[in-house]
Amino acid sequence: MSRTQPPGSTPLLLASGFLGLVVAVCGTLVHRWEGYDLPAGLLLALVAVAVGAVAARATGDAPGAVAYGLAGLLASQAMTYLGPGGDVLVTDEPISFGWLIGLPLVTALVALTPPSWYADRPAGAARRHGRAGAVGDE
Repeated sequence: MSRTQPPGSTPLLLASGFLGLVVAVCGTLVHRWEGYDLPAGLLLALVAVAVGAVAARATGDAPGAVAYGLAGLLASQAMTYLGPGGDVLVTDEPISFGWLIGLPLVTALVALTPPSWYADRPAGAARRHGRAGAVGDE
């Protein structure tokens, strides 16, 4: 499988940023939902952050993950402090602090994963062909 755009290209960075914005807005809206006395909304939101970060990292490499994380962080912070008539969606509660800390933390953890996890060929293929770092060579 070959990429049509290089990992740090502008369209991929914009797409990663847009994905971060959408995930952060959705996560901010659901993070306070509780089901069966569990923070189900927070868990759902953080899983969505992780899935989106993996998608951004896989398609846009490290710059994609950074664009995703920055857009998500800006969106969640804007929704925390800006609201009509002083109303906010992120309150001064522990579950909200979990959301505000969890979003950048989960994104950073995904951004620090090894590039080999997102390679286009099986892990041992480069070693078998005598090219220790050759990703994408056939």
